[in-house]
Amino acid sequence: MSKRVYFIGIGGISMSSLAVFFAVKGNLVEGSDIQACENLNSLCQFGIKYNIGHFEKNIKEFNPNLVVYNSAINKDNPELAWAIKKKKKLISRAEALAHICKGFKNVVAISGTHGKTTTTALISEIMREANLHPTVHIGGVLKSCCSNFLIGNRKFFITEACEYKNSFLTLSPSLGVVLNIEPDHLDFFKNLSQIKQSFNKFLENSKVKLFKINEFEYCLKSQKFQKYYYAKNVKKNDFGFFFDFYENENLIGRIQTNFQGEHNAKNALVAAIVANFYKIRIQTIKRAIKNFKGVKRRFERITKISGSVVIHDYAHHPTEIEKVIEQAKRYGKILTVFQPHTFSRTKKLFSQFATCFNQTNNLILLKTYPAREEEIKGATASDLFEKIMSKNKILIFKNENKSYVKNNHIYKNINYSYIKQNINKLKFSQNAHKILNSKLTKISYFETFDQAREKILDEAKNYGCVLILGAGDINELAYSLKKFRK
Repeated sequence: MSKRVYFIGIGGISMSSLAVFFAVKGNLVEGSDIQACENLNSLCQFGIKYNIGHFEKNIKEFNPNLVVYNSAINKDNPELAWAIKKKKKLISRAEALAHICKGFKNVVAISGTHGKTTTTALISEIMREANLHPTVHIGGVLKSCCSNFLIGNRKFFITEACEYKNSFLTLSPSLGVVLNIEPDHLDFFKNLSQIKQSFNKFLENSKVKLFKINEFEYCLKSQKFQKYYYAKNVKKNDFGFFFDFYENENLIGRIQTNFQGEHNAKNALVAAIVANFYKIRIQTIKRAIKNFKGVKRRFERITKISGSVVIHDYAHHPTEIEKVIEQAKRYGKILTVFQPHTFSRTKKLFSQFATCFNQTNNLILLKTYPAREEEIKGATASDLFEKIMSKNKILIFKNENKSYVKNNHIYKNINYSYIKQNINKLKFSQNAHKILNSKLTKISYFETFDQAREKILDEAKNYGCVLILGAGDINELAYSLKKFRK
């Protein structure tokens, strides 16, 4: 019997695809989100209506018998409050995903602090190339089909597994993958030790486990077997990276990627391991990886302005930022634009954020995207601007033009006479090696996209790449630059 299912926060990248899965199963689906977004555009073709804004009348008029909500929804949300009051059946986004998984023979769940979306996409494309017709739930938009979901058969379900609030612990995958583990989501987890405990529990819940041992070395393990996979002779070329793919000591084949970044070569290796486990031919694996078109917001080339290539990436963690900046160096000098995502992440990783931009030449910081959070004192993008300024006094001294801007005003609070008198002491201060090797000589802070866009258009001609980073709505700024293409 079909149900009336209401999604609170239906515009989320995961929630929108889950809504489609429920709709194609014959359920009547509706939902709401706080504001219009790109993910909502594809819902209408599946007969899914949505409301902008969370109001009691929305859910009351629809009168669902099942309500799905995401982790950002508070109990005082008027729609959720009504559902609780009326004793409607409530399930979280993670529980909805787990419910869908039960209908598939094989569930492949990809977890990790970084690389989930790209790796999920690569595995999906390999399976599509092998004509296995997987059903896919992904945290990004596949360029090959312009969608964040694929409806396939019931043999394979490929999904990202997010660790936030331990949501991935609702899953019992046929194959569980852990790409890497670093401190993140520290508004929920207390420390790295607790994060590792959750990932270990995720692996315990997985029938077959795939996890990293060393750089370019992974272990595939179950109760019945244990295998080791490697990438050897990893080298960069004009197209991306190539490497020799080994199972134990047996060479399976040489794989060529068409995308830059050593981290992406590791993602390709993991995708190849998963495909090999499901007995997909190496020629099919090689062809799919070589022809991979990528995912939107993952080192996505947007346009070109004043001779500078505009790249947008979802990177919002210091480690991701450093890797993407390294990836962008092939274009020459870099102007980086960054919108911090959540105050809690900025606070917990503040010192890392203060140094992760050292290899860019010019940095524009934008007002923090708060997502689910209230502002935390000392953890805003403005605070980060101040910290980079004070921490890197040598960088300030290096810039003779004094191009340090806050809200369209030249930053005045710099004691240049002190720097000149104490330059030798500063050179040997804490983190001196990072400071002395830094390329950063300009930094700005702006509250609005309009202010940042004006600065980008003025500065772009001096750089080979404009790199726009963040997991919030900064993609709107990136895409808006298309109209200024030169």
